[in-house]
Amino acid sequence: MFEIAKKDLLQSFKDKKGLLLSFLLPIVLIALFSLVYGGFQSSSKDRAQRLLFCDDDQSEMSKNLQAELEAEKGLILSIKPLVEAENLVINGEFPSALLVYKGFEDSINQSKSAPVEFIYDESRELEMGLTQKALMSTLMPFLGQQGSKSQVHSFIDDKYGDEMPEEMIAEIHDDIEQQFEPDQEESSIGTSTIESRAVSVKEDMPWGLIQAFAGTSVMMLLFSITGMGSSIIKERDSGTLKRILYSPIKPWEIILGKFSSGFVFAMIQMSILVAFAWLAFGLDIFRNFSGLLLLVFATAMAVSGFGILIASLAKSQKQVESLSLIIILVMSALGGSMMPLFLFPEIIKTVAHFTINYWAIDGFYDVLGRDVGISGILQNTLVLLLFSIFSSLAAIFVFTKRLKKDY
Repeated sequence: MFEIAKKDLLQSFKDKKGLLLSFLLPIVLIALFSLVYGGFQSSSKDRAQRLLFCDDDQSEMSKNLQAELEAEKGLILSIKPLVEAENLVINGEFPSALLVYKGFEDSINQSKSAPVEFIYDESRELEMGLTQKALMSTLMPFLGQQGSKSQVHSFIDDKYGDEMPEEMIAEIHDDIEQQFEPDQEESSIGTSTIESRAVSVKEDMPWGLIQAFAGTSVMMLLFSITGMGSSIIKERDSGTLKRILYSPIKPWEIILGKFSSGFVFAMIQMSILVAFAWLAFGLDIFRNFSGLLLLVFATAMAVSGFGILIASLAKSQKQVESLSLIIILVMSALGGSMMPLFLFPEIIKTVAHFTINYWAIDGFYDVLGRDVGISGILQNTLVLLLFSIFSSLAAIFVFTKRLKKDY
């Protein structure tokens, strides 16, 4: 019994790289999820939320509000005209916008509710809690302070404007300005709430379904194609690869053959998943059907290149399984298949751009939930195709080099 156990342990420890990956996988996942859920403290800049600011009033008070918001560490402010705001949010270019309409300053001076509206992308509703928290912590004190200050100024002018010298009135107004500190929170003019509105190309857009379809499909596709790519290892171990090399076929042709079979399988799998989401859950796949086909094609290309690259890097079946598992899980977590990207610090969001999942999921959001047309997903498609090309070339290089060494 002990000899059998000893034999199995020795065999397990022979594959050094596979063993390293077996231990490395849980370490990487623990570090990743610790980062997401707060194991490492990120700076306030990392947690800052993007906000589009649209000022149609162009008054001194609205410009002061803009300055206050720009100073808020929890916000990253961008300035655009009011007429562009809603389309920019609907198309996913900005998660939310604060709209300051004409008459903002006059309303505050007259102690009326400020004509301000907060709109946000309906697909990112979960994220908006963070944005609103940072926004309200600046906006409400500002409106309350300005409203209270205007009330006092108006009272002094109405009560004593005709009875006291202008110099004395001016001095009183200066004293009033000094009495209102930036951190004073007043809300006596009814500005303790702000109108919020979710915007989308149509009402009741099934964003949850789109996320479930896109995130799960891409992750499962990566696992499936990696399994097919590992046939290179199986053929080598069984001696089939050696017999193939005796024929007049070049190493790059073997890799492209594996790539082609993976691509066909990926297209079939994606087509089935798209049809299932349409028939079972009523997902509108015809909103931008040509764009959807283009994105499915590019995604299938990218995962096929990924599959043969992993197979060419590994020396054993165990290495393929371990290497693919760790990379796919990390890519899926970073790319948005498992959790919303807004939970991550800014540096991790940047790293997410290097994953297949990020570009594929972002593209599916556009073609299934937004009216962006084919032009709106050209960048996603191009990145996925480039990923396919570079990973395929790398696979050919590594595979050819290994054949020269082994045969």
